[in-house]
Amino acid sequence: MRRLAALLLFWLTLASAQAREQFTVCFDDWAPYAAYTPERGHHGITVTLMREIFNDMGLGLKLQSATQSRCVAAAHAGRIDIMLFGDKEALPAHWLATTIPTEFWLVGAWVPQQSPLQRYEQLSQFNGLRVAMVTDYIYPAPIHGYHGWHSVMVGDAIDGVRQLAARRVDVMFDDLIWMREIAKSKKLKIRMLPPLIAAQPQQHFYKPHLAPLFERYEQEVQARIKRGELDARYRAALGISYDALRRGDYAGALQ
Repeated sequence: MRRLAALLLFWLTLASAQAREQFTVCFDDWAPYAAYTPERGHHGITVTLMREIFNDMGLGLKLQSATQSRCVAAAHAGRIDIMLFGDKEALPAHWLATTIPTEFWLVGAWVPQQSPLQRYEQLSQFNGLRVAMVTDYIYPAPIHGYHGWHSVMVGDAIDGVRQLAARRVDVMFDDLIWMREIAKSKKLKIRMLPPLIAAQPQQHFYKPHLAPLFERYEQEVQARIKRGELDARYRAALGISYDALRRGDYAGALQ
């Protein structure tokens, strides 16, 4: 009888673990925050943070790496619960957003290696030049809405980088970390004009019925910030603390 009871308890525990609620998360690859590779699976600062907190709450995550447009389409079709680094204007109107940023888009002006430009001073220095603009991007101020240059619309960032390296465009505004990695891995002759233009905080979006869950989630995020955990993770991945980026003091990211 005791063996039967122990076996029953084991199966009940196993069934409970397997049946724990899961939420589907979609994101466009953005290292070092969230990315997918066959060797490492889903990984990054954001992925690790969300997994830890959701696991502590007894919940699971089903992660999907896709393009921005596919994540948005999945949100409208009701196939996902959460989208990382989303665009409010593109997502369903009733979806809600996080309030504590855990990612920052470090935007710089990138030029071909042979460009005569040496530093970023102001946007007007690019007047009349060909500037690659990624269709899905929501650019930070002051880039958003500026019309002094000739915009060359590209379907994705990779296309823009290739055009920049081939000198078919003169400038591209994009992420410091991602562009560095792409330039290194593909041996592209491009460089960024110092200093950075902006450090734009990002948000995650989720279905309205998950509001109580994300209130708990953000409480846990805030607790980790206070304990200095995000500072340590950011320094390890980016060479600069989370607190420095949140304060707009991102000069260290250029080291």
